[in-house]
Formats: sequence, structure tokens, C-alpha cells
Amino acid sequence: MNTIYGPTQELVEHLKRFGIEHSFAGEEVEADIQSNTKLIYVESPGTMTMKVVDLKSISTIAKQHGIITAIDNTWSTPIFQKPLTLGFDLSIHSLTKYIGGHSDVVGGAVIGDEELIDQISKYGFQLNGSVMSPHDASLILRGLRTLPIRMKQHEYNTLQMINYLKTKEEITSIHHPSLQTDNPIVKEQMAGFSGLLSFELKEGAFEKVALFINQMKVFKIGVSWGGYESLINAPIKRDNASNLEAQGISPGLVRLSIGLEGPDLLIADLEKGFQAVQTIKSY
Repeated sequence: MNTIYGPTQELVEHLKRFGIEHSFAGEEVEADIQSNTKLIYVESPGTMTMKVVDLKSISTIAKQHGIITAIDNTWSTPIFQKPLTLGFDLSIHSLTKYIGGHSDVVGGAVIGDEELIDQISKYGFQLNGSVMSPHDASLILRGLRTLPIRMKQHEYNTLQMINYLKTKEEITSIHHPSLQTDNPIVKEQMAGFSGLLSFELKEGAFEKVALFINQMKVFKIGVSWGGYESLINAPIKRDNASNLEAQGISPGLVRLSIGLEGPDLLIADLEKGFQAVQTIKSY
């Protein structure tokens, strides 16, 4: 449910080989529940457009139907969102991102009650999972020790960047839950906001987005996020604009991961991109 990370979609497609079916649910999740539904998997905020969905409502409906709920909570971290307190059964994190925090470790975690975790360990982890090395585990522990203070700085830097982006005529939309603070769902389930956001360039196309991104010096081009460094990326390619639009994603969308550098440095970097795209028309 919601916009879902691309490799997750690839995984569920792969699971068809094992007789495991899937479907995508809309906002009225109960209407999309099928007789064989065993799990509802959610991202909130969602991939690329950072859309927030009502976790308490979803978990309540799922429990009425005896369905397990799981969420990828990597965007918020446990600092800013606690899905288990909202009724979700499993909270999943990419430790590679904010929890690791230093762009030097790969890992993941699943949090839930003892009964579910025992099943995952017995039938999932032991048969299919990898084993984290002691060194990687130590890097995760290091990241956890500074997670609260880092997330506060990510949030502060991001809010400064959003205030800057609001002034740019070249942008049609900015996607970040901090812009929805009048939404009661955001108020209830989120205690703060991380540094992943996106915006849409006006009349965006591959050439325009590429020109913008190629001006960056402080922002590095990268598909990951959640580390100390700021990253920039975009889903547009030369031949996939129609596919993006079919998913509700603008071809002019640019994603930023705001790191721990000073906002002034990041604003000056983006300004070079905006100045460059002022000189061209959309192709």
C-alpha cells in the first residue's frame, strides 16, 4: 500500500514463482482485501512523493480480518514514528540509512512481538537470511548511539531547505510531510521529519533534470540516503517518462536527501541548478 520502493516491488514479483500472489491497495484498503490476503505491507511516508497514510486505521482494519501488518519505517526511524504503538505487527528498517548513519554499513532489521519474530527467525532468517558480521553490528550500535541528535539536525537542515525551495518559481510542488502539519494523521503518528524530500521541476523532462543535477558539487549523485552526506537523485531516464506518469510520479521529480552539512552550503549548490535550468526550455 502507498508508493512502494522499487526493489520491494521486484521482490513481490519474484515471489510469484513460489505461488505467493500480491495486489496493490488504494486508500480504501478494506475494499481491496481479498479472501487469501495474509499480509498488508505499507510505506509511510511513501517512496518518491512522501505520501502519508493512516497507520492506525490500516492496523485496525487488518486486525478485524486477521491480517498481519508490516511497514517499512526507514524514512522516519523509531525517533519520529513508532508503528507498533499504532497497532502494526512488524516494523522494518534499512539499517544502511539513518540508523547506520555513516554510509559505511549494509543491514536490515525487523521488529515485532516475540511470536512473530520467532517464526521469522526459524523459517525466514535461518533458511534465507544473511548473517551480519560482528564489525557491521558494531557500526550499527555506533549509529544508534547518535541517532536522536543526528535526526534533529537532519530535520532542522531539511526545514531550512524547504523554506528556500518555496521561493523558487521553477518548482511546481514540494513533497515532504512537514508541509502537512494541519493533517491530523501526520500530527498523530509522526513526532518529527527526516531529511528525504522531493520536488517537481516545472515542465520537467530528462534533459532539464539532468542539467539541474549535473550542476551539483556538494550534493552527490546517489540512490541511497540517510547518511551524513547530502545526495541527489531522480527517477527519470531517457525513455521512462510515461511509466513514471502512470505511477503518479512527475518526470520532473528530483529527490534530495538532506545530510548534515550546513544549509547555506546546500542552498548555494541548488541555486546553481536553478540558474542553469532558467536558460533552457523543456524538451
